[in-house]
This record gives sequence, C-alpha cells and structure tokens, in this order.
Amino acid sequence: MSTDTDKSSLTAVRMSCDEQANVNESSGFCAFALTIISIILIVCTLPFSLFLCIKVVQEYERAVIFRLGRLVRGGAKGPGIFFIIPCIDSYCKVDLRTVSFDVPPQEIR
Repeated sequence: MSTDTDKSSLTAVRMSCDEQANVNESSGFCAFALTIISIILIVCTLPFSLFLCIKVVQEYERAVIFRLGRLVRGGAKGPGIFFIIPCIDSYCKVDLRTVSFDVPPQEIR
C-alpha cells in the first residue's frame, strides 16, 4: 500500500513541477507586444537588420540567449549560425575549452 501512495505523491509532484514550468515559460502581454514590434521593425529594415540579427558561434563555444532577461527555451545554441532579435535578446558566449594553469612547486616543512 505504501508504494501506491508513493506513486501518487510522485505523480502529484511531477504535475506541480510541470504546471510551474508552464507558468515560468509563459510571458506577459508586454513581452509579447515588444517582441511583435521588434519583429515588425526587423522586417521593415530587412537588409540592414541582418547584420544585427545573425550571430555565429565557433565550434568550441556555445551561446546562451536571454529574452528580456529570461532564458530562452531550447538551452544553449551552437556551434553555427543563430538568429536573435536585436532590442529584445541578449546573448553570452560560453567557451568550452579546458584552461590549464601552471602551479609552482611548493615546499614542505
């Protein structure tokens, strides 16, 4: 019997986590409106806006994209070409290479 209650409580926890994820992913009306206005502006200035919208990430890097300060679904982008909305999105390049430092020898007393 305890396994049945454990399964039901686990299911309830999973459902509450899914509901919380849906609430966190949903944006407000202002974010939606700003995104639509930015996309219209990009389409109106299309040849020039391509220089600001298309970004390239090298093979050893990943880009984390933030839309209005929140993480965009899909996780890190890269390597390759990706698209950002200039006034709404910001991104941060993360280097995946291993950095090694020389540690000077230490004396033991």
